[in-house]
Amino acid sequence: MRAFLGTAAIVLAVLAAIAGIVHVAVRPAAFKVAVSAGNTLDQRVFGQAGDMLLSARAPVRIEVVVVESGKAALEQLGAGKVQLAVLRSDAALQGQAETVLIMRREAAVLVAPKTGKFQKVTDLPNAMLGVTRDGPVDTGLLGPVLDYYGVDREKMKYLVLPIDEIANALRQKKVDAVLLVGPVASKHVGDLLAETVRGTKGAIQFVEIEEADAIAKRVPALEKIEIEQGAFGGRPPRPPESFNTIAFSVRLVATPKSDPDRIAELVKQLYLIRQNISAAVPGAGLMETPDVDEATPFLIHPGTRAYVNGEQKNLIDRYSDWIYLGAFIMSGLGSVVAGLFGWLGGRRNGETVAPLRRLQNLLAAARDAPDTQTLDQLERNADEIFDSVYERGIKDDLSASALAAFNVGVTELRRIITARRAALAG
Repeated sequence: MRAFLGTAAIVLAVLAAIAGIVHVAVRPAAFKVAVSAGNTLDQRVFGQAGDMLLSARAPVRIEVVVVESGKAALEQLGAGKVQLAVLRSDAALQGQAETVLIMRREAAVLVAPKTGKFQKVTDLPNAMLGVTRDGPVDTGLLGPVLDYYGVDREKMKYLVLPIDEIANALRQKKVDAVLLVGPVASKHVGDLLAETVRGTKGAIQFVEIEEADAIAKRVPALEKIEIEQGAFGGRPPRPPESFNTIAFSVRLVATPKSDPDRIAELVKQLYLIRQNISAAVPGAGLMETPDVDEATPFLIHPGTRAYVNGEQKNLIDRYSDWIYLGAFIMSGLGSVVAGLFGWLGGRRNGETVAPLRRLQNLLAAARDAPDTQTLDQLERNADEIFDSVYERGIKDDLSASALAAFNVGVTELRRIITARRAALAG
């Protein structure tokens, strides 16, 4: 019985371990994503994504963690306090950040009155630039442009403009040009451009950064982007013809510590809902995977590569080693259990047959008993066997066939003893 209980305990422990592995395998992967306080767009994007994934009972969960800045987001990522961070491309080149997804590209669009003194990008040092963002000029974008043209950054003059002051600033010639920064197709950039048009009565020009490709090669965080004809709508179309400018990308990043299978599943689930996110959050655009075949200064997470290359592992692939090990252990335990039951069954059969064999020995002894004292002892032995068999019969430890055989044996023994007594008396 102890052996049986021990084996049962082992089997239950293995089953519990397998259940634990299955629980871990099917439990949703939870991600905390750090987003800077100033990046309200991506706060909304991942807030919506988290709600959609939860409603769909997807195998991924997302929680937004708002931090002070992009630098703080990178620090939280490096410290392991979050699993993901949304960073601009210049920050995404730092530390161990590896690109998971490209959220969008934000272009620098220079717009100026057609008849003003700002006609080309080299006019920046002599112009007052209207900036539509709070804080100082974004040196991550304009700084490399100024450096490329040999312009001292300190000579750059700018004026921060809320959106509702752009038109008046242009009319009153407080600014000579306006810098619009954002996704080309976003409502935000469209609204900024509409105010610029209103301030110049439609007489605007888009200033091309002709050397955008050369600047992007010099500064890995930047890239050349082509603004296509009519990208901003309008009649006549704005711009009237395509032109080049520079842009930076906003990236969702992780570290090499993040499990590739979990990251691949995250990318898959976000791709399934990206159209819905784009519709729910104006300006979000369509997130995309990086080109894994293109030479790039950005590190790409192995999980993203696996998804793009169609090498994402399914549940069987991920836990095949554990499954095979579990099958091997269960097979071994099955053999042990079968052997144990066989041993217990054999032992039980032996205990069943033992009284019958003793009865058989008594039968042989009764036939050749030399005197009545021997026969008396044989009868006492038969009574002892009867008592033990009767007790086991009450407990239902004996089969019907065993009881029938014992009954025949006892009857025959008593007949032989009676006959032998008569023979000895005669």
